[in-house]
Amino acid sequence: MEGFIVFDYTKRYPEARKELAQWLSEGKLQRKETIIRGGLVKAPQALVDLYDGVNTGKLLVEVCPEDGLARANL
Repeated sequence: MEGFIVFDYTKRYPEARKELAQWLSEGKLQRKETIIRGGLVKAPQALVDLYDGVNTGKLLVEVCPEDGLARANL
Protein backbone atom coordinates (compact mmCIF):
# COMPACT_ATOMS: atom_id res chain seq x y z
CA MET A 1 0.00 0.00 0.00
CA GLU A 2 1.27 3.45 -0.84
CA GLY A 3 -0.29 6.72 0.19
CA PHE A 4 0.20 10.28 -0.97
CA ILE A 5 0.14 13.73 0.55
CA VAL A 6 -2.77 15.72 -0.81
CA PHE A 7 -0.93 19.03 -0.30
CA ASP A 8 1.63 17.93 -2.89
CA TYR A 9 -1.11 18.41 -5.49
CA THR A 10 -2.53 21.84 -4.63
CA LYS A 11 -1.94 23.08 -8.18
CA ARG A 12 -4.35 20.40 -9.42
CA TYR A 13 -7.20 21.27 -6.99
CA PRO A 14 -9.23 23.22 -9.60
CA GLU A 15 -8.99 20.31 -12.03
CA ALA A 16 -10.00 17.82 -9.33
CA ARG A 17 -12.90 19.98 -8.17
CA LYS A 18 -14.26 20.22 -11.70
CA GLU A 19 -13.94 16.48 -12.30
CA LEU A 20 -15.44 15.52 -8.93
CA ALA A 21 -18.39 17.89 -9.43
CA GLN A 22 -19.04 16.31 -12.83
CA TRP A 23 -18.89 12.82 -11.35
CA LEU A 24 -21.36 13.83 -8.62
CA SER A 25 -23.80 15.25 -11.17
CA GLU A 26 -23.48 12.10 -13.31
CA GLY A 27 -24.05 9.84 -10.32
CA LYS A 28 -20.61 8.24 -10.60
CA LEU A 29 -19.90 9.43 -7.05
CA GLN A 30 -22.46 9.43 -4.30
CA ARG A 31 -22.07 11.24 -1.02
CA LYS A 32 -23.30 9.73 2.18
CA GLU A 33 -24.64 11.95 4.88
CA THR A 34 -26.97 11.80 7.84
CA ILE A 35 -29.05 14.94 8.38
CA ILE A 36 -30.52 15.58 11.81
CA ARG A 37 -33.61 17.73 11.36
CA GLY A 38 -35.19 19.88 14.02
CA GLY A 39 -32.80 22.78 14.52
CA LEU A 40 -30.08 23.48 17.02
CA VAL A 41 -32.14 21.96 19.81
CA LYS A 42 -31.19 18.59 18.28
CA ALA A 43 -27.44 19.35 18.22
CA PRO A 44 -26.60 17.82 21.63
CA GLN A 45 -28.19 14.49 20.68
CA ALA A 46 -26.52 14.67 17.27
CA LEU A 47 -23.14 14.92 19.01
CA VAL A 48 -23.95 11.85 21.09
CA ASP A 49 -25.05 10.05 17.92
CA LEU A 50 -21.80 11.04 16.22
CA TYR A 51 -19.72 9.41 18.94
CA ASP A 52 -22.00 6.37 18.96
CA GLY A 53 -21.42 5.91 15.23
CA VAL A 54 -25.08 6.29 14.29
CA ASN A 55 -24.29 8.34 11.20
CA THR A 56 -23.27 7.29 7.72
CA GLY A 57 -20.80 9.70 6.16
CA LYS A 58 -21.10 13.27 7.33
CA LEU A 59 -23.41 14.10 10.22
CA LEU A 60 -25.19 17.41 9.66
CA VAL A 61 -27.58 19.31 11.88
CA GLU A 62 -30.18 21.20 9.87
CA VAL A 63 -30.51 24.63 11.45
CA CYS A 64 -33.25 25.84 9.12
CA PRO A 65 -35.14 23.87 6.47
CA GLU A 66 -34.03 24.60 2.90
CA ASP A 67 -37.45 26.04 2.14
CA GLY A 68 -37.48 28.00 5.41
CA LEU A 69 -37.75 31.75 5.50
CA ALA A 70 -34.56 32.47 7.42
CA ARG A 71 -31.95 33.96 5.09
CA ALA A 72 -28.56 35.45 5.78
CA ASN A 73 -28.26 39.15 5.09
CA LEU A 74 -24.79 39.45 3.63
